Amino acid sequence: MATGATRDDAALRAGLARWVTAHPDIVRGLAGGGGGSGEAELLGLARTQGGQANETVLVDLGPSHPGMVVRLPPLEPTFPDYDLGPQALVQNAVAASGVPAPAPAVSVTDPEWIGSSFLAMPRVVGDIPGPAPFFDPYVRDAGPALQRVMHDRLIDAVADIHAVDWEANDLGSALPGVRLRDAVERWVGYVEWSSEGDPLPALEQALDWCVRHVPGERAAVLLWGDVRMGNLVFDPERRLTAVLDWDLASLGPREMDLGWHFGLEFMMEELFGGRLPGFPGPAEALERYERRSGYEVRDLAWHEVFALVRALAINDRHQRITGEARRRENPMGDILLARLEAAAEAG
Repeated sequence: MATGATRDDAALRAGLARWVTAHPDIVRGLAGGGGGSGEAELLGLARTQGGQANETVLVDLGPSHPGMVVRLPPLEPTFPDYDLGPQALVQNAVAASGVPAPAPAVSVTDPEWIGSSFLAMPRVVGDIPGPAPFFDPYVRDAGPALQRVMHDRLIDAVADIHAVDWEANDLGSALPGVRLRDAVERWVGYVEWSSEGDPLPALEQALDWCVRHVPGERAAVLLWGDVRMGNLVFDPERRLTAVLDWDLASLGPREMDLGWHFGLEFMMEELFGGRLPGFPGPAEALERYERRSGYEVRDLAWHEVFALVRALAINDRHQRITGEARRRENPMGDILLARLEAAAEAG
């Protein structure tokens, strides 16, 4: 559910019902191979529990249709700009390249229907892990063997996303990139905007270190942006059926995605004091990525710090939106500084 205020459910349902009725061909296209012969009709909607940077609703279109997912810009923004068009382009491109993603994704820019733009996509049936796998029964109770399968699927998905030809899919004009220094500058600007002139001390210190120690440039690839198991959909055999949440998609070095994954894993272990027994250690997971991608990863320690900077900046923005008075005691700040100290010592 989005951070902060959300739209009125009755008004949202009425507007989406009008859109569904006015666009039967698009709605049938969203059914893919799972739709029946009858016309779709909006019967209900429900809000999802995941995601804080947007509003996401699940739309029931009756027994003849598998349903659709609708994403809307948040009323209280996590980011200064929130354009759903690039998300649709990325989802359609990766799906066409063989990466399982909800497609077709349709960007609707006319505010006539619900008062804002929105993104419509097919609903993929399956199980989605929770935001903290260590406490999520779906992952925790699966046992070490299936935990390993799910983690391997995550690493493989990252490698497959990085293999998508972003130039052939004309994503260069839609996504931010391509140089790492440009990414750092974007996040410096983001922190200036999101912190309203009052950045967290840990965030300010770590971001300054990142600016002064930017690694050398490497070839740009398509980046998922939010590499998390909670952004995957699995079938009962733990096969991967969809990769979700492309809000942070961009172009840049592969290490940006890998730093996000390994940095967040480090943060989760520090916060919760443990690691699931089936999850491989960082070295083994990194070896799997390099073997699948044929790529030698470099400067991962710097990228983990940069990833935790981004994560803390977003988290701090969410706390400002919700008005949490104790945000300066955010434990993520201490974890970020610990990772920074280790990276600095490693040179």
